[in-house]
Parts: sequence; C-alpha cells; structure tokens
Amino acid sequence: MSETNTIRLEQPSRPQFENSMGDYNGSWITDYAWISGVAGAVMTFILAAWYNATQALQKGLYVFGFQLTDNRTEGLIAALLIITFTMVAVEALRLWLRDKANFFSIHPKIKAGHYFSFLLECFGNYLLYLILLTLVIQFYHSANEYGYIRKHAYYQPWFQFLNLVWWGYIYVGFPYALLTRGFKYDTKGDAFEYAYYCQRLILWPVGKVLGKLENKYQLGEIDKKITRGLLVKLFFTPIMTVFFFNNFPHFSNNIGYVFGDLFGNAGLWSKVAAGNYTNSMLNNDLYNISTSLIFSIDVALAWCGYVISSRWVDNQTISAEPTTLGWMVCLLCYPPVQVATGWLYSPPGEKEAIYMFDVQWIITIFLVLMIASYTVYMLATLWFGTRFSNLTHRGIIRKGPFAIVRHPAYASKNFAWWCIMFPAIIYNAIDNHFLPAVLQFLGLVLMTYLYYWRAITEERHLSCDPAYHDYCKHVRYRFIPGVI
Repeated sequence: MSETNTIRLEQPSRPQFENSMGDYNGSWITDYAWISGVAGAVMTFILAAWYNATQALQKGLYVFGFQLTDNRTEGLIAALLIITFTMVAVEALRLWLRDKANFFSIHPKIKAGHYFSFLLECFGNYLLYLILLTLVIQFYHSANEYGYIRKHAYYQPWFQFLNLVWWGYIYVGFPYALLTRGFKYDTKGDAFEYAYYCQRLILWPVGKVLGKLENKYQLGEIDKKITRGLLVKLFFTPIMTVFFFNNFPHFSNNIGYVFGDLFGNAGLWSKVAAGNYTNSMLNNDLYNISTSLIFSIDVALAWCGYVISSRWVDNQTISAEPTTLGWMVCLLCYPPVQVATGWLYSPPGEKEAIYMFDVQWIITIFLVLMIASYTVYMLATLWFGTRFSNLTHRGIIRKGPFAIVRHPAYASKNFAWWCIMFPAIIYNAIDNHFLPAVLQFLGLVLMTYLYYWRAITEERHLSCDPAYHDYCKHVRYRFIPGVI
C-alpha cells in the first residue's frame, strides 16, 4: 500500500460520528435509529409466518420458483441475512433522506481522474480484509470452545455461516470496496477501518525491524480500540447466531399455532371455540408464544448490530469498553463464561419458577409481568436499530425507553427475574427447602449485582463522549424513574 493510504495516529480518535450529536434540543442522528429496528422486527414476523406456511425449514426456501436453501441451517441463515439486509437498507435510506447533500462523498482520486490508482487502492483494501477474515476463520476453527471438529457441536451453525461469508466476500468484497471507497470517502473513518488496522498490524513489525519505518507504521490508541471492538464481534456474533437458531423455529411454529385457523388448520382459536381452553393452557401458551416472539426479534436485531459495521449506516464503533471490570461483568452474563460459573446462577429458570405454583391465576399474573418486562427489554434493543452492541459506543440513544431511564434493558430484565424467581424462592422457603431458597436468593442477588456493575462500567465508558453527559443531565435515573 502507498504512503498516502496509511492511517497515522495523528488522525482524530473519533470517526464520522463527531458531528452527529448537536444541541440536546436539536435532532441527533440516532434519534430515529429505531426505524430500522422496527423494519427488522416486522421482517422477522413476516419470515416466521412465511417459513411456517411453506415449511421452509423442512422443504427448503423458494423465492419466485428458485430454491435458495435445502436444509434447516441454510434456511435460518437466510432468515438472518434477509432481516439484516432489510435493516441496513432502511437505515441507509433514512440517513440519505436525513442529509442528501452529504450522504455521498466522492473519492479524490475519482475526481482527479486517477482511476487506475483508485482501483489499486480498493484492491489492496479488499485483500487486507480477506487476510483478516482468513485469520478470524482460522481462529474459530482452532479454538476448542467452538468445537469445529465435532459434527454436532453447539456452534456448528456458526461455522456454516462463516463458510458463506468466506465465499460471499470472495465474490462481492471487491465491488463493495469500490462502492464504499468511491462514494463514501472519509479519512477519519479510514482510521477505524479493519483493512487499515490489518495493514498496520502487518507493517508494524516490519517497521520495527527496519527502524526507519517505525514511526510511520506505529500502533497506538486507535488500534487498541479497534482490537477491543473486534473482540466484541468475535465473542458475541456466534452466541447470537445460536440463540436465533434456538428461538426462531419455535416462533415460526407458534405463528402456525396462533393463526392456523385462518388456513383451516386446528390452532389456538379452535381450542378456545371448543370451550375446553383452561387457565393452565393459557399459561402455557402465554409463556411459549411470548418468549419465542420477543427473543427471536431481540436476537435478530442484535445479530445485525454485531455483524454489520458500515459507513453506509454510520454504525462504526467509536470505542469499546476499556476496563477489565467492564468486560468481566458483561461476559459473566453469557456462555461459555456463564456456564463455567453456573453454580453461581442457582435461581430457578422462569418456566420452572412459574410452574411451582398450583394456583393458575397467580401464574398468569406473574407471566403478564414477565412478558411486559421482556417487551421493554426487546424494545431497548429495537431502539438501537443497526447500532446495537454490548461493550461498545456507536452513538447515544436518547429516545424511546432510553428517554425514561438510562438502562431500560437491564432494569426490565431484572424486574422480570424478580417477579418470577423471588416468589418461587419464597415458596421453597415456606415448603421447608430453606437451604435451596437461600442459595437461590444469593444467586438472584448476584445476577442483579452483575447488571448493576454493567450499567456503572458502561456509563464510565460512554462518559468520554460529551453527548452522554448531556444525556445524563436530562435522564437522571438509571433504572427506576424517580427512585434510582
């Protein structure tokens, strides 16, 4: 790569986001990020209904007579890609309508007519991404946790997706580089591009050996931020992929169960019309339908946020959590770290807890509270749109549930747990299971404590942005309005 394509550390530590936040009473670029979230949620629902009606997971996915998939794994990957494409397209359109004059930025080499030089730059960018992608795939193949060599390992769907990404990038990576570098030129954004990050990683040891190149190709704070942001993607994207595979098929089946009567099939309303629909049946349906719906949408939107980092939707990572504590309290909430410390998570699961009671109307009350809480949790993800990601700063969200409290997802998730699990703990204590009740209570307190520290470390991280200080002045409470 030529010297003009090398990003030095004097570049600003923030990409194009620096002008996206203005006066607090004005319009922020993140204010309508929820539109792409709604588009993704609607598409998730449409796909669930389509897959159920056509039995796409069993027979394959057909579009206009052409077969796109022929097995369950490919069908679920296709669903994720369709949802992601919908969100990206809607967000790009929103940003274009927001600022048509500045949405496109032509590369200086194109303006100057230096087309061959521009092509070489784009090809170099393409190759650098390919090198990084190869290293990432090799990491997953060699990391024992992901079990590539085991046929039925937990993360096998992720490996099929990686294979698709590899061949997809081989064919469309170069055209994408041409379009992005040609019409989304941004020198500040280049500093955070993975391609130039990979270039610096390759050339830094060369510079150390040759001496005279050391200052030109040095590593610094930008590279630390990119490394942390890349680690976030590497950790969470496989998890979200598997979570979607676990939830979406149930959601699709439940679509058929709820709306099956419209197509002449026996479903929910047939049971109701028959007059033998009991409170116990209602509770089972409430739990199964609501959780599959909420978590299918939540995980699909989150997956898009982890996978996509693009100038076209202005969601590149500004910074990632810099502290060990911040990473620790977050990772403890997810597998495999959560599994490794599973003895700490002794409270009963939601389904186990609600069925400990014999009185069905009490279970219904608990379920309604849980569903309301998890709905707020899902809406918090939706309001991020394509910007969602743990442990990263990709713009401040101040609308929707974030206009009420600063951590609506953490607050609602914990409220759901306490509504469901705490009564079950009391039930155990009354039923002379005192020691299990104590352990369950301590586990529930620990879970809440972890989320409290996730909020604290998150705020410390985001406080590097003046816009977040403005946000905190207007939204004073972290978890409960008027209380805490």
